[in-house]
Amino acid sequence: MGNIYADEALWRARVHPLRPAGTLAPAELRAVHRGIRRALERGIARRGATLSDFADSEGAAGSMQDEFNVYGRLGEPCPRCGTPIEKTRAGGRGTWYCPGCQR
Repeated sequence: MGNIYADEALWRARVHPLRPAGTLAPAELRAVHRGIRRALERGIARRGATLSDFADSEGAAGSMQDEFNVYGRLGEPCPRCGTPIEKTRAGGRGTWYCPGCQR
């Protein structure tokens, strides 16, 4: 799973991206699982995200980028709580999250 969908899945699960997986309670793990499924389902339904020149196997651009909740939205209000989106680094990659929802 790429960092775009990981960011979106963790936002849905309300889990901070720097939280060690081994510290998650069973209910949080279920929330992450649901978040992953939902983020991927939305991405598939919208034919992926076209950030530059991506096209699917039929040559069509995706539209998932129009529905990102956190990815690439630095400083914009969280759609759930209104807190400005922040960016950090996780595993050397840029990671966007809501400090209000993802504690």
